[in-house]
This record gives sequence, structure tokens and C-alpha cells, in this order.
Amino acid sequence: MAQARSRQDSGDGGRTERIRLYLGAWSAVSVVQFFAAEAATIAQWAGPAPYSRRLGFISDLGQVSCGLHGTREICSPLHALMDVSFVLQGIGMVIAALLLTSPVLRVAAEWPAVLAERRLTAALMRTTPSPASHARVAVPRLATLAVRLLLGAAGIGVAVVGLFPQDSVEAVHLAGATAYFLGGSCALVVLGLLWLRRTAAAWPVLLLGATALTSTLVGGALQMRVPEPGTLERLMGYPVTIGIALVGAVLAWRLGVPARAARALARARA
Repeated sequence: MAQARSRQDSGDGGRTERIRLYLGAWSAVSVVQFFAAEAATIAQWAGPAPYSRRLGFISDLGQVSCGLHGTREICSPLHALMDVSFVLQGIGMVIAALLLTSPVLRVAAEWPAVLAERRLTAALMRTTPSPASHARVAVPRLATLAVRLLLGAAGIGVAVVGLFPQDSVEAVHLAGATAYFLGGSCALVVLGLLWLRRTAAAWPVLLLGATALTSTLVGGALQMRVPEPGTLERLMGYPVTIGIALVGAVLAWRLGVPARAARALARARA
């Protein structure tokens, strides 16, 4: 019995769980496809003036029709590529929110810590927990739940951006963009705080989230009426995409630690 428990604790959580967690982690990493789609769409821009990342909005690249939008002359022949990219980005984020479990997110996929969290939860369920023990589990659990909800909301938001380009139903488009900027940045800030003392990646995640959140609040307060609205919008959006991909990469790498250790041990014994 003890040996079986030891093998279970030293393993990677079972094949089914491992596949699910890997799929969630790599779904988060997949959001970086946005940058390739954006670069390709910009390269085919057909407006009267070259597209500028400093002055042009990201949503201009997904506008279906050519013509004026506000004061901007827009013509994006590869708008379908950009809109599909938004939708795929959203799907990746929603999958990550659904498949990455709270214990794995809470401890940055450090597997011994995941197992310790499980044992603690099981012990608390068998006994009447003290207020301190209850808080030790409940507060991080609620924070991780918030991360998953925010990540899912941000994913739905950016998918809406692709499904409703700015020249279709602009109010819905703007609501989706707001959900992405706010939900994604807040998710990164909370997760970065949870990861402090867990991984060195906590600080980049926290910094990216804080940058996006601050830029979003500034953009909202000024209604994007700044000399370089494209720059400001990219400070709102790029850190979210980079941060989510970084989170996925860290989780994927750490989830593979037990399997890599087992393979190394097998080679040493061979």
C-alpha cells in the first residue's frame, strides 16, 4: 500500500490528467499565433497610407470593408486572417481556463506542491478545520478560481472581437475588447501574486499584467485620445498575450519535470 502511494505521489498524476493539463498549458502558449497573423495582415495592408502600429488600432486589421472608420482610412485584404486569429486566441484561452486545474495554477505546476495541496485538502475534508487552516486553503483557492474566470472571460472577449469586427456591431466589438484587456490583465496580476516564491516567472507575469492593466485604465480614462493610440492599445493587449503564453510555457515545462526525471532515472539504471 505504501509503495503504491509512493509511486502515485512521485508520478505525474496519471495519464489522463497529464494529457488534460498539457493540453491546457499548450492552449495558453498557442495565443502567440496572434503576432504572426498580425504581421502577415499588416504586410498586405492596402490603405492609402502604410499601416502604423503607433497610430493604427489592432481592430483596423480585422475590419471587413474598406473605407473610413472615424478619421482612419482602412483597407485590410487579410481581415479574415486577423479575425480568425482573434477567435483562435480566445478558444486557446478558454480551453486553458477549463483544463488547467486550480491546484496546478496555484503552485505553478510544481508537482510535489500539487500533491501536498491535495493531501492538505483531503485532510481538511476529514476533520473540522481551524479558521487558520481554512483560510490557508480557501483564500488561494478563491484567487485561482478568479484567475480561471478572468482568463475565460478574456478569451470569450477576444473571440467576440473576431466574430464581430468593428464595422459590424461596434458596441459588441468594444465590449469584447474591454473584456479581453481587463480580464486578461487582472488574471495575470492575480496569478503573478500567487506565484511569488513559487517561480522566478512570477515577476514577469506580474509586470506584464500590471502594464496591461495600467494602460487599459489610462486608455479608458482618456477614451484613447492620445497622440499614439496604436502604441497605447498595444501596451494594453500585447502584454496580455505574451503573459498568457509565458504562463502556459512555465506550466508545460514544469508539468514535464516528473516524466523527465523518471526517464533520466531509467537511463541511469540501464
